[in-house]
Amino acid sequence: MTITLKIDNPNIEEQLKQFVKEQKEITIEALSSFLNSFQKEEKLIYKKRDPRKYSHKIEYVDSENEDLSDVTPYSHVADSGEYVHNLRRQRR
Repeated sequence: MTITLKIDNPNIEEQLKQFVKEQKEITIEALSSFLNSFQKEEKLIYKKRDPRKYSHKIEYVDSENEDLSDVTPYSHVADSGEYVHNLRRQRR
């Protein structure tokens, strides 16, 4: 990894060079430790629950005997091709 700085003041540049030389080993160790922390595969620890205890039966509406005469989906759409074309254009 390379970091480039433009410093116009020569005194500050020399002080920074000296500081970097002093901190070089500590910095390299800290960076390598940080980068190595991403490579460790740590297990996710969580409590497993009994599915039989937390499951429940889903009650469905009797769809065979339900009156759907008043339901007309997409009745507001006059041209289905244009409707789908506009939907796809909106999603882009």
